[in-house]
Amino acid sequence: MGRSGSFQAPPGFRDSATRALNPGEVVTSTYAVRAEVARTDTGIVYEARDMMLDRPVALKLAWRDPGMPSLILEARRCAAVRDPCAVAIYGMGNHQGIEYVAGERVAGRLLAEVLQQPLPAPELLAKHRRLVGAVTRAHEAGIAVGELSGATVLVDDDGRMVLGRLSLSQVPAFGPRGRILAPEVVRGEVQASDPSAAEAIDLYGLGCVAIEMARGLPPFVDADPAIELRGHALEAPPRLGQVRPDLPGELSDLVEWLLEKRPVTRPRSARRGRWLWSLARRGYAAAQVELASEGTDAAHKLNRDLPDLVFVSAGLRGVMNAYELCMYARGIEAEHPPQLVLIGGTAERDRALFAEAAVPCLADDFGLGSAVLERVRGVAREPPRRRRTRSTISG
Repeated sequence: MGRSGSFQAPPGFRDSATRALNPGEVVTSTYAVRAEVARTDTGIVYEARDMMLDRPVALKLAWRDPGMPSLILEARRCAAVRDPCAVAIYGMGNHQGIEYVAGERVAGRLLAEVLQQPLPAPELLAKHRRLVGAVTRAHEAGIAVGELSGATVLVDDDGRMVLGRLSLSQVPAFGPRGRILAPEVVRGEVQASDPSAAEAIDLYGLGCVAIEMARGLPPFVDADPAIELRGHALEAPPRLGQVRPDLPGELSDLVEWLLEKRPVTRPRSARRGRWLWSLARRGYAAAQVELASEGTDAAHKLNRDLPDLVFVSAGLRGVMNAYELCMYARGIEAEHPPQLVLIGGTAERDRALFAEAAVPCLADDFGLGSAVLERVRGVAREPPRRRRTRSTISG
């Protein structure tokens, strides 16, 4: 009890006037505390030094308030996502009755700060592609990202982008409004915490952050929160092609798709194949497009459909990798064998193999969209072949 008779919370409670740790203290004879980084609903984050491995770490301590959840779920969430967008988790422990997590210390600027200067088109495209990949990896691990905006993404000096929800609270998980802004959530049709709605919510966030990267502001922004929320719920967003005419038209189409007001009309996933699917349909509206996430599935569809054109990701992994899939396709006996196109760079040792297999390669860069369109349209201009369908497979 204090002099006034009011209760004073002991160290480790959220409303305590006394810090749980102070600079210079050492946790479990390993982590030397340096400074406080952030306070969140789930705990307090410190910057520390791992004296054994001589590296900086983020040390998050759980609040001791009754009913507070363990930090293990947050640590597992970060550890489950195999992508640079999530911090590495080094371990967990207990210090004087307080649970802690030790993880990678990240530093940089919020994306919103980076966007104070307009991004050149190639850099914008690369950053958005990186975020799409990050969201894809999170979804593959069964993790929802939550809010995606310039206020919840950290950019380090090397261009790495760390998502707030996967940062061990070193980056904010919510922006100024403190809530998910997807239309279906704003309209009250779904709960932001509904697992079945998470993927569509994250896809809307990808569209929002694309607009923000293009013009430096989110698609809807107003000093009056009610007006801003109404924009997300009901109004048409800016069209990327009008905001930045220097960006590829196919990116504008994709962002418009991501920002659909109804979640059922957005892409079904963040996977890269959906973007290629959209490009193929744009290049030739009558094309029948199939997607395959791994090599054996693509091989099955090759046999079943005998497609005219096959795009193969150079990074294809699994039981059948990119080179094996290409060689398999070359071995299919057909009057008109499929045209194979590799997307992305290959290791030096593999280039000769792909060259021997006569598989042309498209660079995974700013001009990829136009190159894919050109390939699809080129096939569409060829004389009709004796096949049941004309289809494109992205493997």
